[in-house]
Amino acid sequence: MSGRVVVENNTGRALHVPGCGGLFQTMLVSSTYHPAVAWPLCWQMFTIPIGESSYSVTIAASYSQCSAGRPHGAVRACLPDRRPPPLPPGVYHAKLFQLGSLVPVPPAMTVRVTTPEPAP
Repeated sequence: MSGRVVVENNTGRALHVPGCGGLFQTMLVSSTYHPAVAWPLCWQMFTIPIGESSYSVTIAASYSQCSAGRPHGAVRACLPDRRPPPLPPGVYHAKLFQLGSLVPVPPAMTVRVTTPEPAP
């Protein structure tokens, strides 16, 4: 699922902030699943201009990480194509994560993950 983070910068100046690949991540969390939020090991500067700007985010209904081969603790085994496996069906909350405290975090949005219908 895709979404957008809209930032209204009313500081009167552009903000120069560090990030990696982006400034925001959105992940599904539940009462029993709290993903490890990882930021890639790159470092670049981003500019948040004065006024309104928006940033795209993707919300995946899969675990945030996986292990090649056997599972390790709470980390599930990767699928054969090395992607993380899907989350079990249930109610989750799409939560915004950011490096530092760039913007106020909005309330999480409720999302229901279902089992996909089999292909005909």
